[in-house]
Parts: sequence; C-alpha cells; structure tokens
Amino acid sequence: MITFTPLADSDHQHFAKDLFESAFPEEERPPFGRLKKRNNSRFHFLVATTEDDDEPIGILSYWRFDDFTYVEHFAIAEELRNQGLGKAVFLNFVSQQTQQIVMEVEPSHDEMSDHRIEFYASMGFVQNPQPYEQPSYHGDSRRIPMIIMSKLPLDDDEFEEVKRQIYSEVYLVAD
Repeated sequence: MITFTPLADSDHQHFAKDLFESAFPEEERPPFGRLKKRNNSRFHFLVATTEDDDEPIGILSYWRFDDFTYVEHFAIAEELRNQGLGKAVFLNFVSQQTQQIVMEVEPSHDEMSDHRIEFYASMGFVQNPQPYEQPSYHGDSRRIPMIIMSKLPLDDDEFEEVKRQIYSEVYLVAD
C-alpha cells in the first residue's frame, strides 16, 4: 500500500527536495523553499511512501479548485521508475479525487516526453487540443509550450476557465 503525507508532516523533506529538484528542470518548477512558504489552502504537497516501512518513493503536488484538481508536479524516485510504482501511486491519488483532474505535460519531442504522455494516457487521461503555455515561475516573461491533459476532455470554455485559474492562482499572472 501507499501512504501520502503532507510535506510539512513528513520525515522525508530532504528526499522530497532532492527529487523535486532533480526531476524537474528549473524553468518548470518554483524554488523549493517557495513551495514550503505557500500559504494557500488550495495547495498540497505530498510525499508518497510505502505503508509497511515508510520508505519514500515519490512526490505529488496539487491544487484543489472548486471544479477541478490541478496536478502541478509528480515524480517517482529515479531508481524506482519503470516498476509500476508510478502508476500505482498516481492511480491511488486519482481514486481519491471526485472531480476533473488536469495537468501540464511537455509536448511530444523526444522519447521521455512520449513516455510521459503515454503514461498518463494509459490511465485514461486525454490530451486537450487547445494551445497552452506554462508561465514562468521566476517572474520573467518566458513561457514554455505545454499540453493540458485531463481525465475528461475539456471543451473550449472549460479549458479557458482551467487556464485562467491556474494562471491566476498558481503562477500569479493574468492570462
């Protein structure tokens, strides 16, 4: 079994920081210290551990909005990847959600990005066709082309509302 523990209550904060910083390029993540200081009841950062021995296996951060849950970051420890743990952890999380789930993923451009898209698609997530760019976490004007994947397809109005809320709450920018 898998257990999720809020970062603030976890004995594995060093693991979480190391995995967060190694799994995501700097332009796709805020500074770790800023995550710990987020004072927003919508934001959650969890450390996934094995229930039997409390061994850390991954991290998952998400935002719970009124109409959807936005998965901001998800990663499994590198040495544990490709063993089915990522799927088990993610499906465990998904099974606890009662609303639409959305996430940003890199467009297909290499084997790793293809694998990531296929990973989420294998759990029923779909790519939405609307154009999307991830705003900068670092206060500059850089934007990174991304795809929004979701549990259920988003029509144009739903997509625009999801984008507006992510931009304003997560990235603190206007559309």
